[in-house]
Amino acid sequence: MRTTNYKFIPGMLAVLMLIGGIIRASGQTNSISNDEIRTVITAVANHWQRALADGDYPAATNLAAAQAAKAPVGITWEYAWGVNLYGQLHVTDATGDKTFENFVLNHNLICARYYAWLKNLTNTLADASGLPAFQRSNAVLGTFFGLDRLDYCGAMAAQMLEGALHHAAGLSQEELQMAQVTANWITHVQSRLPDGTLWRSTAQGGTIWGDDLYMSCPFLVRWSQYTGDTNYLNDAAQQVINMAGYLQDTNGLWFHGYYQRTHSVNGIKWGRANGWEMIAATEVLSVLPANHPAREKILNILRRHIAGVESVQAPDGMWHQVLDHPEAWAETSCTAMYAYSIARAVNRGWINTTNMAVARKAFAAIARMQVSPAGVVSNICPGTSLNTRLAYYTDQISLPPSTDDRHGPGLVLLAGAEILLEPKATLAAEANPEQASR
Repeated sequence: MRTTNYKFIPGMLAVLMLIGGIIRASGQTNSISNDEIRTVITAVANHWQRALADGDYPAATNLAAAQAAKAPVGITWEYAWGVNLYGQLHVTDATGDKTFENFVLNHNLICARYYAWLKNLTNTLADASGLPAFQRSNAVLGTFFGLDRLDYCGAMAAQMLEGALHHAAGLSQEELQMAQVTANWITHVQSRLPDGTLWRSTAQGGTIWGDDLYMSCPFLVRWSQYTGDTNYLNDAAQQVINMAGYLQDTNGLWFHGYYQRTHSVNGIKWGRANGWEMIAATEVLSVLPANHPAREKILNILRRHIAGVESVQAPDGMWHQVLDHPEAWAETSCTAMYAYSIARAVNRGWINTTNMAVARKAFAAIARMQVSPAGVVSNICPGTSLNTRLAYYTDQISLPPSTDDRHGPGLVLLAGAEILLEPKATLAAEANPEQASR
């Protein structure tokens, strides 16, 4: 939550402990209790609850009848909302509050029923000449009705599978249809380089974006779990390895993108791109068997990445919009992403438990400087394209940064919930032989 920032003055430590917790010298942030974390993520999750209502899905035989049908209320289908819904499921994991789980599961069922109806209109309408425009203008499942873009399939379908695997009895037939369409798009339709790396082909500038690891891998690993087909898991693992080869620098940090035409990176280590890349690696490792041939490579990629971001964490616990430019503004979404990933790495025994202090310090900064008592999250970078100019990321994206931009709240939920899972997860981590010594 927001509090006044205090500088340490000798002799005032006892007073500061009473009014705000332990505030450490040398620029360190306050410690944060589990109760405070729980309060913050519950407030943020509640802030994003909304009324849901199913639509009417008649067997329309003409476009006018389809246009007259009542659309559902309260649903959205795009990647940042997918992260929010995943975060709400994780809040239920950490707190036991089923409010958020129930909201997510109901939301997804409505989305899938609406999608199935819209898709089936192609078969039921006598004259479908105006259908594509109707589907795109009326569908609330993102701009691209056909799930024909990574941004409009992977992240949303991943949280839908997360709900099916860990919070429900499985997928409805309509949800299964959406998952199958998503699997087909990522595996067979999305552009790839000859080495199999997902990329944005010449129509989108001929580039590799680190962001796309999150838009693909979390879905692929869950689809592998759901179907039992390890090819999807192997594909996700290879994506992490391949993209690290293109984008990860010697200091562990990643560049935002790579230009295939010039065989060069864009030169900017943007905060949220590094977050997408780091979370994707943790998602893959969370499912990858201990004897998988790619496991050690991905563990090394992740450990180097964590070491890199820890080396550039600001004294107050935040990270900056461009990681190696401390003059750039402090950015909330990437700070939450690293807090989540580091906490997950500790909880799964991939790095030493002492690293949890880094995650908690980051979340303390978010909780006390970037989240209001009502759950409104501030200092979030909005949607960002790929660019080679530093000023594009530091000056043109959003000054001042956005409040409650869709890219931030779900990541705050994931980070806080994962930290709360520490006591239970650490018991297993301490006995894990993979635990690093770092």
